[in-house]
Amino acid sequence: MEYQDFLEQVRDSVQKRAGEGSQVRLAPVLKNNRNNVDTMTILTGRGNVSPAIYMAPYYQQCLNGETVERITDQILEFHNSHVREGHYDLSFYTDFLQVRERLVCRLVNYEKNREMLKQVPHRRFLDLAVIYYYKMEDDTFGDASILVKNEHMEMWDADLEEVDDAAMSNTIRLMPYECIYIADVIKQMTGIQIEESEQDQIPMYVLTNTEKSFGAAVILYQTILEAVSVRLGGDFYVLPSSVHECMLVPAFADFNPTQLREIVCEINEECVAEEEILGDTVYRYYSEEGRLAAAASKDAA
Repeated sequence: MEYQDFLEQVRDSVQKRAGEGSQVRLAPVLKNNRNNVDTMTILTGRGNVSPAIYMAPYYQQCLNGETVERITDQILEFHNSHVREGHYDLSFYTDFLQVRERLVCRLVNYEKNREMLKQVPHRRFLDLAVIYYYKMEDDTFGDASILVKNEHMEMWDADLEEVDDAAMSNTIRLMPYECIYIADVIKQMTGIQIEESEQDQIPMYVLTNTEKSFGAAVILYQTILEAVSVRLGGDFYVLPSSVHECMLVPAFADFNPTQLREIVCEINEECVAEEEILGDTVYRYYSEEGRLAAAASKDAA
């Protein structure tokens, strides 16, 4: 079955099963490092918000022989287990004064997201791009957020400088940074304590935020880089291990930028989901100059 035929058949099937008064909609959403991704939402009389259901995995099931009826069952099961009942007032989002205190920054790869960046306000940062989100405050939505798009800027009558200033201030306020020694991270994740005699062999740190979510954005802050430099004893390399964190290696450690880039490429290829990859470039923070710059990249390799 062709993809578009699949979408139409599943939509019609879900609409029939959801019942009268329900609205089943298909719409593309912007995803990091990917083209627009098709999603389904189901609005019923129980509320005015709906979880976005990604359709690509279900199409793969269809190609593997699953029936439209069974896929419909799965979609409705997912919807019913994730939907939040109630009608929520989202009119606040039309007013910039009401949203500006919860706008935050995220970093994405510039080249991998050229199409998305046509639709969202952004600024360049090295070979990356800074984009902006509204961080939901209502606990009902969990850790949900809203991507700021060009049409939102027009609705708010706001310019890029206003949005960037607000987001830069809010990001570090709402999600303070953490710089954690890699041995401590391993202990937190696995319970394994690395012997002191072995710790000097892995002079690495993890730089992220307290939520461990889109924490790579902390490298935007000069004050943070300066503080980390003091802790690490001077210059250091930044390895973008994902959009959520960066690995740090003191420049005096027994690594060179090319070796470090090979590590990043291997991590991206084997360990990181496509939409969580930030990039392959290794950066160096020059403490005397207070400057972050590319140390090893694809072009330099």
